[in-house]
Amino acid sequence: LVVAVAALALLRRRGARRIVAAALAGLLAARCTVIERVAAWPPPDWQVVACEVGQGDALVLRTGPGQAVLVDAGPDPARLTRCLDDLGVRELPAIILSHLHADHVNGLPGVLGGRRVGEVLVGELREPAGQWRLVRRWAGQAAVPVRTITADSQGHVGALRWTVLAPRTLLHGTDSDANNDSLVILARVHGVRVLLTGDVEAVGQQAALGAPGAAAALRADVLKVAHHGSADQDPDFLRAVRARYALISVGVGNDYGHPAAATLRALRAAGAAVGRTDRDGALAVTAPAGSDGGPSVAASVVRRGPRDGP
Repeated sequence: LVVAVAALALLRRRGARRIVAAALAGLLAARCTVIERVAAWPPPDWQVVACEVGQGDALVLRTGPGQAVLVDAGPDPARLTRCLDDLGVRELPAIILSHLHADHVNGLPGVLGGRRVGEVLVGELREPAGQWRLVRRWAGQAAVPVRTITADSQGHVGALRWTVLAPRTLLHGTDSDANNDSLVILARVHGVRVLLTGDVEAVGQQAALGAPGAAAALRADVLKVAHHGSADQDPDFLRAVRARYALISVGVGNDYGHPAAATLRALRAAGAAVGRTDRDGALAVTAPAGSDGGPSVAASVVRRGPRDGP
């Protein structure tokens, strides 16, 4: 109280106000410098990055120095290339395509032929047929094999391990079979569990939730929210994941209303802090190398800040 009274008396004098203003300006400049250093991109302990690729998905899962697995390739080769360049990724032992819609595969030409790629992994559904032909053509031109994976398929590259949880049975006759038959993948990297859901909608989420052992299998520290945060979500699925962080890969000013207000409310009700690429730019999940996956793993999310327009 004494300090507050003294400060008020001091600030009544013009000269004192100038000194205080100069001091505050200096502190602000110092703070900005600190923030710039702390927020350097990419953060050194990044493990997963949701690239800023517009209205689409491209998730980079670190496997080692200069190496990563890519889950989906976004709609734009140039944006995907820039994201991988920024991360220093030169080699992709695998590219996993959750499904074949253009906003998840049309960025492939930006990596096939331009980086060392081991294989392209796809689910069983070959729809849309035109996109499937494009994927095969692009992979063939780069001499990269294409392989089918299904539920319970597993992979292990460096620090990364992943398991396909769904679909266990292909769904037919839904509003969008391609979306609902997206590969749902649980990835583990340095103790962080990340659930990657493609564009699976409520029907597909309910099917995944009904699988034996789903209550434990779906739990993750980080959820890549399905279908760019559309309204077609099952709240029980979101609650079952118990994610601390939810990442929404979505384009600025998109025509679909993504992410839906109802989905944002459901995520927050489920206890997740939400990051979205349209407002936050690329999102990096960080964790110290060597984390064992225990409850104390120090995972966090770093926001780069938006770089692109609509």
